Amino acid sequence: MATAVTDAGMLCVWCPEYFRDVDGYDAWETRVNERLGDAISAGELVPVNIQSDGAFGVRVAIAPPDLTEREHTYAVVTSEPYLLAVTGGELCLSGIEGVGDTDRAPLRVTLVDGRYAVRATIVAWDEEPGGRRPAGNPTEDALPDFVLQITPEAGTEQYRTLEVTFDPPE
Repeated sequence: MATAVTDAGMLCVWCPEYFRDVDGYDAWETRVNERLGDAISAGELVPVNIQSDGAFGVRVAIAPPDLTEREHTYAVVTSEPYLLAVTGGELCLSGIEGVGDTDRAPLRVTLVDGRYAVRATIVAWDEEPGGRRPAGNPTEDALPDFVLQITPEAGTEQYRTLEVTFDPPE
């Protein structure tokens, strides 16, 4: 599990190969922010966007991407799949403001080049007995805020392309 931080309200899983030319704020604005929808549709990055700033525990589960029994017990909602097209054999996790800067990625994972389906699950870690300290912060063995489940593309997926990862409750 990694702790990823965002001050822009969104975490991302992204493939560094697509963002090699991001060498400062202006390049980030052009390559990431201004074309976010296109980057999501092309599978260059997957948003984990609940429109909230903060530090979040994230576990990446690569095929088989099962939730643990504890995570399953406290799972709130799982997103529709997003496309992740890996080129260059690596993916990173960071706040959106860190896309393009692998040094700002608290998690880097080696992954075979190819197309993957990524689903994000919100886990109510703070509802598990013993998961929260008296001050409200998580214990060392608390569940993550999110589990990102990554599986090779089956070819039948209908991919989500929205910037907001989860539909609001009805």
